[in-house]
Amino acid sequence: MIGSDETVESRQEAVVQPRSSQGEPSHKMSEIEEAPRTYSGALLAVLAVSLLCAIGGLIWTYMLSGRIAHSETALTEANQQNAKLAAQLRETDARLKVTAEELGKSLGLTQKQMDARAQQMIAREQAANLRLETAQKATAQQVSAVTSDLSTVKTDVGGVKTDLG
Repeated sequence: MIGSDETVESRQEAVVQPRSSQGEPSHKMSEIEEAPRTYSGALLAVLAVSLLCAIGGLIWTYMLSGRIAHSETALTEANQQNAKLAAQLRETDARLKVTAEELGKSLGLTQKQMDARAQQMIAREQAANLRLETAQKATAQQVSAVTSDLSTVKTDVGGVKTDLG
């Protein structure tokens, strides 16, 4: 701080100094220009900004730690819920399997019998589809025969019209 006081006094002397007759400042002005400058004000400003940034960083870190703690709690709850749901799913699958086995036994059907019946049903559907296709082809042939008969009748009617007309 003493160095800054000296700089202020030197500057005041430069301002108060009388000018020479030629309008130039006297010899003391060059001494002021050669004096080393102090940067204590800039250093204090940098320190203040750094301190504010550090405090802001601490506040931000505290807020983020609160969010992380909340997120970790929510994640733990979600994992517990997932574990419960997985256990319920396994239990439901086991019940469904037992029920399906009991149903098969109560009907007196084995898996092979059920597969044989399914194959029979598929064969019946295929046969029905084949019959339907055959019937559609026969119908299409009959329609084309009727169409040709109709065109023959039209031709005959046209001939009669020309004979009469």
